[in-house]
Amino acid sequence: MTDSAPRLRIGSHTVNAFHIAFIAIIFFTGFTRFWRLGEPGQCYFDEVYFPTTAAEILRGDQTAWDYFGHENTHPPLSKLLMAAGQGIYGHKDYNNAADGNSCWGDTEDESKRTDADWLYDPVGWRMPGALAGVGAVVFMYLLARTLFRSEIAGLASSFLLAADGLVFAHARIGTPDSLVLFFIIGTLYFLVSNRWALAGLFLGLGAATKWNVAFIVFPILLYFIWRFYVRWRESQPDRALRPAEHVLLVGAALIGLGAVATVPLYISEGHLSSTMLIAAGAAALGLFVILGGLVAIASDSALRSKPRAQVYLQAALSLPIFFIALPFAVYMATYIPMFAAGQGLEHWWFLSDESYKFHASLTTQHGWQSEFWQWPINARPVFFFVEGGTHSKIYNLGNPLVYWMSLPALAFSLWQGVKFIRIRIEKGSRIAIWGRLGETQAALIFVFVCWLVLWLFWATNPRTLFSYHYIPAFVFAVLALGYVVHWLWNESRFDRSRQIAIVFLVAVGVTFVYFYPHLAAVDVPQWLDDQYYWFGSWR
Repeated sequence: MTDSAPRLRIGSHTVNAFHIAFIAIIFFTGFTRFWRLGEPGQCYFDEVYFPTTAAEILRGDQTAWDYFGHENTHPPLSKLLMAAGQGIYGHKDYNNAADGNSCWGDTEDESKRTDADWLYDPVGWRMPGALAGVGAVVFMYLLARTLFRSEIAGLASSFLLAADGLVFAHARIGTPDSLVLFFIIGTLYFLVSNRWALAGLFLGLGAATKWNVAFIVFPILLYFIWRFYVRWRESQPDRALRPAEHVLLVGAALIGLGAVATVPLYISEGHLSSTMLIAAGAAALGLFVILGGLVAIASDSALRSKPRAQVYLQAALSLPIFFIALPFAVYMATYIPMFAAGQGLEHWWFLSDESYKFHASLTTQHGWQSEFWQWPINARPVFFFVEGGTHSKIYNLGNPLVYWMSLPALAFSLWQGVKFIRIRIEKGSRIAIWGRLGETQAALIFVFVCWLVLWLFWATNPRTLFSYHYIPAFVFAVLALGYVVHWLWNESRFDRSRQIAIVFLVAVGVTFVYFYPHLAAVDVPQWLDDQYYWFGSWR
């Protein structure tokens, strides 16, 4: 790590100040997530879908696996975890009948509204998300520390995530998004730590929670390509491998061209077209070409023993095993309770197909929907809960300082990543690239490119969008901001740069405390309620 750890003396013991700071951040995260977790004492927003299905799973009700029941537009893992939480925390005797009935509003649920066996403690179904919220902060610390080789970057990134309002609000509601964040950051940490089996496990668990976790396939591929390139450069070239290498290069080009053409077409058109099938066919042909090249290497004992051949073979095996086969096996394992209930693969396919159709065709207007360009500037939060007759409210407004400062931080990170690289167009239109790209510079480019791609993915998506669709990209925005804090902490050319970093982090914490009542359903006076709406779009 690049940061020297200050020491604190407590009694007769000397302790690492970074360790104390990390413990304090985790305590802050856990306290804010679990304190008053049972408030509101009713189902609100999308809790009418997920905890109800979880209760049906817990009680062995077959309608839990009915697509037209409460919730089967997402994979089952979040509901399985909520069912476990409900089983642990048990039932609740609701003094207010309206609170107890708030989960079971559908006509077919009339018998459940008055049945105490169906009325569970809200803490049970919110517990998995709260635990995931704490776990996400831990993984953010580990991820930033690993990427930037900096304790300060790890501590800053974890605190910024912990003090964000959107992340906080989703950690305290019975929906999948806090789990999504946990599995995304966990996958990324294990990826950059080269623990690929664990990365594949977390990728599968994330996909079994919500399909949008699959977006981090792009960061996985980007990191995988970079790591392959580094190992390839370090290995000794060999003339005997050149024919097979030419075959591999042709196959990779076909896959790249096919993927580049297919993905934008699919996003913009939303359905398969003849042009898309041609592009996908080119990618499939490229895959077979690569397989041919790999078989040629593997079948020749003299070739496969060469160091560069080992790079090719290990890359060819690692990607499909750890990031395709393993995640798919984990994903399917979460459907075991459904299979045990008597449903088969045909029903699994039906659920998957109907879920895809639902999300692909969801264009219904919603009062709290937002456009993709509004997310980085925190322009349109979603109101989760408004209690009539009070100013007790919950909305997933991100911390304004984190959001607004993340944009210049991303730009600064990109500059820091590319400032030592030079590009020149020479005679004959040949492009010359030179310079140096260290580990930190590569990490910064990785962070910026992943943020940009995961954000702009939604630019042409026709479905109804909400601010929480920004969560996968937001992870990288926080990483960029954490790096800037690290840079300020260690920058010796400017006076008071360390003080600026401290003031910024304190301001982020104060802003979180200021908005806390509207993030956690705390009733406040009218005058204070009016102060929270800095812009008309926040109302």
